[in-house]
Amino acid sequence: MPPRESLGEIRLLAATGCLGYGFTEEAFEAALARGVDVIAADAGSMDPGPYYLGAGVPFVSRRAIARDLRLLLRGARRLGVPLIIGSAGGGGGAPHLALTREILLSVAAEEGLGFRLATIGAEPPKELVLRRLREGRVAPLWPAPPLDAEAVEGAARIVAMMGAAPLQRALAAGAEIVLAGRCSDSALYAAVPLMRGFDPGLAWHLGKTIECGGAIVRPKTGQDCVIGTLRHDHFVVEPAHPAKRCTVESVAAHTMYENPSCYEFVEPSGTVDTRSARYEALDDRRVRVSGSRFTEARRHTVKLEGVALVGHRAVCTAGILDPVLIRGIDAFCGQIRERVAAEAASLGIAPEDYTLTMRRYGLDAVMGPRTPPGPPPREIGLMLDVVAATPDDAAAVLAKARYAAMHTDFEGRLCTAGNLAMPFAPSDCAVGPAYRFSVWHAMELDDPCEVFPIAFEEVGR
Repeated sequence: MPPRESLGEIRLLAATGCLGYGFTEEAFEAALARGVDVIAADAGSMDPGPYYLGAGVPFVSRRAIARDLRLLLRGARRLGVPLIIGSAGGGGGAPHLALTREILLSVAAEEGLGFRLATIGAEPPKELVLRRLREGRVAPLWPAPPLDAEAVEGAARIVAMMGAAPLQRALAAGAEIVLAGRCSDSALYAAVPLMRGFDPGLAWHLGKTIECGGAIVRPKTGQDCVIGTLRHDHFVVEPAHPAKRCTVESVAAHTMYENPSCYEFVEPSGTVDTRSARYEALDDRRVRVSGSRFTEARRHTVKLEGVALVGHRAVCTAGILDPVLIRGIDAFCGQIRERVAAEAASLGIAPEDYTLTMRRYGLDAVMGPRTPPGPPPREIGLMLDVVAATPDDAAAVLAKARYAAMHTDFEGRLCTAGNLAMPFAPSDCAVGPAYRFSVWHAMELDDPCEVFPIAFEEVGR
């Protein structure tokens, strides 16, 4: 059979929406049996919050990463096609990249696999960020305020989200496996088609469509493999699992995923416009997409994501069943806050040295003051969340808050015992360092690979 590229097409396999989330071996083997030209998987996100980037740890288990990598490495080497992993380790910073590389090398040794590995860093030097800031070449991304030098210097970690160019440079230099730090999800899939001359609007739109793997598959029972076949005037997406399907609605909807616009999404090298995109069902499993357009950016930019350490967190979770207390919960929480301030001050901890957040699950914990009004529930969960300068301060304030919530009197109270039901012992849990997003900006680059150093090594040879 002639190679697919001679037929004017390239076939991409999105193994999973996130390395470590898993995929079925049935779907993966079905895709390999059909033949694919590139295997890729995203491995990270900022969705889980700033902690994982700041702490330098993944938000999935090491065991889960190793399981997925083992299957992907075997499959890629069996077919002799590139394997591209982006946003390694979750946050895509230096420690995340190092951990994923360590796991990959361990799996490769166990499997007796040999290949040329490219590792691409994604932590720009703070000196460069500060220089670009002085040059007026850093702009905020909504809803972030303008960036200042203090935020840059105080960041625990800053990563830059690479586009396709660093991946392409690694592949052009002979890399068979590419392990990248923080990376555009779509770039993982657009990189090779763009190198081979396919339409950039379609290549980027296909990458956007399959970036989250099984998110566009129905029934949506978890992550799984998706196949994207790109031709010069359209692309086709389909599930690799024979019992699943893609629909026009599921494919079109994903274009709007994580996007402020219904019709455009921005990548480091330009903008994809889907206003003229046409979505057609080829059958009950496959969807054909055409008409996407790409406009190259005048300046190459990358998104900067940075976090700052704000203290140390300790939490306590409890339940409230008393209907009288639930009806008066707002006044009760006010009493707790006043009592904790006085008690903490007696320990030498001033109000400005900690934050106490009370989340009332079942009442308004998700939306806070924006929660629509309604009758109180029969029971609610109360989470006491303390962030303070040191672990000892956080533990001390939380203990005072827990005691106050347990025993503070309230109007209409009948019992003389505790107000709370504690599901765990110990009730107070030290969570560790707490971070906040402090950098959420776009920075101009002089070269698309400027802040993405590439290291090559021969593995198992």
